[in-house]
Amino acid sequence: MRYTITPDQKYILSILKETKAMRKSQAFTLLHKLSDSKDESYILRCLDQLRHMRKIVWQSEDLFTLSQLWAVPADAEVLSAIDIMLDLTEIRIPAISSSTRPYTLCFLSEQHDGIGDYAVIAVHPGEEVTITTNLRHINNDSTTIVFLLQNISQAKQIQTSLTHFFATYADGNYHYFSEN
Repeated sequence: MRYTITPDQKYILSILKETKAMRKSQAFTLLHKLSDSKDESYILRCLDQLRHMRKIVWQSEDLFTLSQLWAVPADAEVLSAIDIMLDLTEIRIPAISSSTRPYTLCFLSEQHDGIGDYAVIAVHPGEEVTITTNLRHINNDSTTIVFLLQNISQAKQIQTSLTHFFATYADGNYHYFSEN
């Protein structure tokens, strides 16, 4: 059987090219934002066809990656950044990059009222000052930085004039807050 890559499959692959791995639930959310009619069975068929075309492989029951990366473990921080990206996106992701350090993931987020420009930085305890220092030379007022913290107390140690807010993960959800 010969498959043709659909626009939805191209969209998944474009995100996967940057993130290297994705959970099935993230693919569902990604496509469901484009249209409510894209239900779980449709998305599973899309992923199954990509697997048959040898574009993706499953690393576990819920996690897939590009075929050439089958032996590379998924980056937990990037998977968390994908969750944040999906939380901040109303429609679609027009552009994404995971190769711009110190950022874990950069993306444009299409909203009903325009485009948002975001960068997620995963912050490990003890790295707050180093990250803040590295951001001093960045002069980009259009990007909103989301600091992904392991605990809320880290927020006090992050000082930047760049537009930003914080995210933590607890009780199965991401919680967002500003320093105020």
